[in-house]
Amino acid sequence: MRFSTLTTATLASVSLASARIIGFSAPSTLAPNSTFTFNLTTENYIQRVADVAVSWGYTLPTETNPTGYKYSLGSFAESAYLGPDRSNIITGVVVNATVPVGLNSSSYFGKDVVLSVAVTSLYGASGGPVTQGWNVTVRIGAEDGGEWVDSGREGGWIENGSCQ
Repeated sequence: MRFSTLTTATLASVSLASARIIGFSAPSTLAPNSTFTFNLTTENYIQRVADVAVSWGYTLPTETNPTGYKYSLGSFAESAYLGPDRSNIITGVVVNATVPVGLNSSSYFGKDVVLSVAVTSLYGASGGPVTQGWNVTVRIGAEDGGEWVDSGREGGWIENGSCQ
């Protein structure tokens, strides 16, 4: 009887795990045409969140927009499916990406660029759609690496933000 009660309680708590994505981190230097990973940062949340997809892109900072443009990924946009196997994970989500070969041009190589990431999710039982984004500044160089830069949870943007 005790085993059954403990098993039921454990399974119930596992099935109720809820987390949402609140930012991302990436290596501070990226090399054109290389593969790298970035991490989606998560936290506990009050309801289940079905993460659908993650998209990312690169843009040059400007004097008026040094951390990128709100609601924009920039050039060389790519995406990856997240789905149920990569949703509601409290320990974060690792995303594999390739740095576009186009960043090898003199416009980008050796310069700081803004790496923008956006996640589209469905919140709660009603499946309310939300797209949220964050930016970090990285350097385009000869090889991937360096310290990791973190978007933090502040300074991002959210579309249809009534769920936050």
